[in-house]
Amino acid sequence: MVTFALLAFFVLAGTACRQEPTPPTGPPEKIVIAYPTTFNGALVPVAFVKGYFTEEGLDATLQLHAFGKQALDAMIEKKADLATVADTPIMFAVMNGKKITIPAVIQTAVKNTAIVARKDQGIEKPSDLKGRTIGVTRGTTSDFFTDAFLTVHGIDKKQVKIIDLKPDEMVGALDKGRVEAVSTWNPTLTQLIKMLGNRAQVFYGETLYTESFCIAAGQDFVKQHPEAVKKVLRALIKAETHVKQHPEESRRLVAEFIKADKTLLDAIWDIYHIRVSLDQAFLVDLEDQTRWALKNRLTVRKDMPNYLDFIYMEGLQSVKPEAVRIIR
Repeated sequence: MVTFALLAFFVLAGTACRQEPTPPTGPPEKIVIAYPTTFNGALVPVAFVKGYFTEEGLDATLQLHAFGKQALDAMIEKKADLATVADTPIMFAVMNGKKITIPAVIQTAVKNTAIVARKDQGIEKPSDLKGRTIGVTRGTTSDFFTDAFLTVHGIDKKQVKIIDLKPDEMVGALDKGRVEAVSTWNPTLTQLIKMLGNRAQVFYGETLYTESFCIAAGQDFVKQHPEAVKKVLRALIKAETHVKQHPEESRRLVAEFIKADKTLLDAIWDIYHIRVSLDQAFLVDLEDQTRWALKNRLTVRKDMPNYLDFIYMEGLQSVKPEAVRIIR
């Protein structure tokens, strides 16, 4: 009897923690989500195309951008309500005084960013990058990954030339010899590997960096629209379930939505861990990147922030409490 009573207590307690959604009433709430044309935010287009935002009482508009930093900038400039973006631009935004917050991580990957070098230019091992010109996208995961990769392989940044390139500039720059290597993410990464064929030398760093792709919002927006944030999270959780149950259809929906080559997405789909969550690893990652930024004097702020002040746990705790694993 005691065991049964305890079991009943925990079941009821768990049910109480999860806030059941109320059926939408009145006109749908308009919301704009800035979204990059990359593969790693798959949950957003799936939620949009499958109508999950609508089911939650939202009139969602997806505002497309070339990459996540641009999407985040649009949100910061109040051209959008939320944005999907990787962790490095988030760190830079916080360290430069932007009042943003993260309701959830929606994807992680350890092989979505890499350095692609020209093997036909004599680059076959990491040490061959010394004296070379490398293209990176400043203020993004490309920037952080490159520095971490060079450091772990004993290459001083003074021994290479770094130039700032947008992802859509990298194919031409590498092909025409303007640079001998680039650091980038998918789909540009896979496009470059395909273009170069056996001339490509790819350097991954699975143990160096785990990318966290997030949904971000302004702190004021979250304070003023907490229910809208919960609706967005519920829609993304529905999309997560759909992606797990229907991966082939999900890949097709994403490829069609961002007008990308589905064969590229098919080839790399398994590198993505698609899940709506907030966990301690994300917090540790932000702190690691901050130490890098502070060491290199890349930001306005000169001390380590408390990132708990920039993570909005209450929303996800109310709709899926088991997905929150951050130590306060």
